[in-house]
Amino acid sequence: MNRLIATVAVENTFFSAGDDYDYYVPQALNTRITCGTRVTVPFGRSNIKRHGIVVKLFYAVNSQLKEICSVDEKTVPLSEEMVSLALWLKERCFCTTYDCLRQMLPRGTDKIHDKSSKMIRLSVEDTNLSAVRLTPKQQSVYNLLCDVQSAGVNEVCEFCSVGKGVLDNLVKYGVCEYFEKEVYRTPYSNVSENGERTPIVLSDSQQDAFGTYLDMLQNNGGTGLLYGVTGSGKTQVYLKLIDETLAIGKDVIVLVPEISLTPQMLSIFHKRYGKKVAVLHSRLSIGERTDEYKRADRGEAKIVIGTRSAVFAPVHHLGLIVMDEEQEHTYKSERTPRYHAREVAHFRCRYNHALLLMTSATPSVESYSAAVNGKYKLCEIHERYGNSKLPEVITVDMKNEIASGNKSPISAVLQSLIQENLDNGKQTILLINRRGYNTFIACNNCGHVITCPNCSISLTYHSYNNRLMCHYCGFSKPLDHICPECGKNSIRYSGYGTQRIEDELSRLFPNAAVLRMDADTTSAKLTHEKLFDAFSTGKYDILIGTQMVPKGLDFPNVTLVGVVNADNSLYDESYLANERSFDLITQVVGRSGRRDEPGKAVIQTINPYNEIIEYASRQDYKAFFESELSLRRVLTYPPFCDIYFISFICEEENKAALCAKAFLENLVELNKTEFQTEKLIVLGPSPSKISKLNNNYRYGLTVKCRNSKSVRRMLNQILKKLDKMKEYKSVAVSVDLNPYELN
Repeated sequence: MNRLIATVAVENTFFSAGDDYDYYVPQALNTRITCGTRVTVPFGRSNIKRHGIVVKLFYAVNSQLKEICSVDEKTVPLSEEMVSLALWLKERCFCTTYDCLRQMLPRGTDKIHDKSSKMIRLSVEDTNLSAVRLTPKQQSVYNLLCDVQSAGVNEVCEFCSVGKGVLDNLVKYGVCEYFEKEVYRTPYSNVSENGERTPIVLSDSQQDAFGTYLDMLQNNGGTGLLYGVTGSGKTQVYLKLIDETLAIGKDVIVLVPEISLTPQMLSIFHKRYGKKVAVLHSRLSIGERTDEYKRADRGEAKIVIGTRSAVFAPVHHLGLIVMDEEQEHTYKSERTPRYHAREVAHFRCRYNHALLLMTSATPSVESYSAAVNGKYKLCEIHERYGNSKLPEVITVDMKNEIASGNKSPISAVLQSLIQENLDNGKQTILLINRRGYNTFIACNNCGHVITCPNCSISLTYHSYNNRLMCHYCGFSKPLDHICPECGKNSIRYSGYGTQRIEDELSRLFPNAAVLRMDADTTSAKLTHEKLFDAFSTGKYDILIGTQMVPKGLDFPNVTLVGVVNADNSLYDESYLANERSFDLITQVVGRSGRRDEPGKAVIQTINPYNEIIEYASRQDYKAFFESELSLRRVLTYPPFCDIYFISFICEEENKAALCAKAFLENLVELNKTEFQTEKLIVLGPSPSKISKLNNNYRYGLTVKCRNSKSVRRMLNQILKKLDKMKEYKSVAVSVDLNPYELN
């Protein structure tokens, strides 16, 4: 006789093991299990109980199967959409189904208890009160509850000026009863219930874009790319689209690349939509994330805002996903599963016939190319909102500054303009994409570079704690001027980060209030909100920051921005170096003069004639795009191919190298036989750019190809074959599709 069987994705299993596991569903649980239900199952020879999630149900006969132990009643089952997404993601990310499903649940779901508040309400009708004689205090409580139906115990005691004993007696007499009410944990207080939707007035260009995407929203969705210069009002366009989405009863997900963007975005959304907004990002506590997840799942929140992981938000009537600053590398996960939020958003929008709207002043080359070729619907806005002008851009050759005797990292031109801004009561933003004080420490006598003992990377000096620190593994040690190699007191410090610039500004402008924002100053909860609020209200004159500063922020009083060292990212080994540099410079320049005040921007560089800097200075994305596209076509990089990067990590360098060699040999063999139709360009294997990280040696292999089912099947075969080879058991092998870093 056929019995109900559940295919379960089980936690803590290995990718190499292959498929998920089948279990009989006990008769008693038949009606309580659906796809997406969390269950407990016996696993392995010892039948250890493990959590799992049901991904399929069917009827069959198999006498070898074990039975499911129990069902998790506390957790709402994942939807069919989420299960389908996990199965799709598994095939693309070379991981287990459970790895993917785990992304869709808040951490600690099974351990975090609901927060509740003790409430009181009436338990009898007026007609049943005749036998009870109430005291004046009891009567006042009774009268209050007749008006409000129920209230918090503490609230009633305070309002009626009574002790809890009065309430206890009312409960004892059967007049009232206590009950528990769930209370949501949220870090954002004083949010109005419904918000205030002020009318949005669009320019002609904005209206054209809005009309195009509204038509898509109302007719089966699709994918759009909204390109607009910095300050062109892309936010107004998608806010109006959100209004329309809510009007037809559908839900919205808004993705931002950095936690630093959330405060300003939340301020806009909370004012407009009130408690209809839920927030999901890593700086929330586990309890807060769990409760925000519940609000979205229950339909109480209609808009979810967050960073990359918010793309998995459990909304049930998805109508629109907005992906702000779509080009940002933070949308790509560097941990298993190695997904890109854009691809997940594509899947969810196709599944729900929803609209995916990507916005940027500097779209990724892949996205803009797809839009130009008709894959996405492209709309462009070429003028700033309110006809404000783009800032005047000044490029400073820092070689001339050094020749003239200026040893400061702040050029004379930038110093003069900062002083002018201070005199006029205006604010300044400076970008330096390095944190710390000095970024390179070496010995003048023997040339020895002070590196991390766990990583093949130089240590960075941090002045606030007078220590040398590794930004990769966290190693730190006290500052020592003695060279560990030759023993001479000849250590020199070079390079500069945010701390050094902060000290330099304090020296040059002693009366200015300087605010520094980097990973060192924003680690505490809600720090971003507090610091941005302080700057926007004028408590600080100058803001120094890393890459978290230039994106998507709007400060009306900022009329000067400066890029302290525009060369930092230009000469990176990544094929994305040009795109990143153009993006960063363009975005920070765009923070200046966003209202009626004219703005200025200063770009400091040792190579003022670099074409990327020239394109960014002119805010000329089209010229940059054509140049970069031509280069990538010649070198065969995306969008003209896909890239798989296979990494091999082991505490023993020799094993990592041999495993990489074995992978290559298997790849070549399969490409000659079973998969000979697939065209591959293989680079490596070779040591990674950072060859040692946290005491693990790293090798890499790059494969340029077409991302097809056939290629994925070939890579799968090799991975599973290597996993069965005992000599490579200690080597961690991972595959990443189109990573931002080939290291």
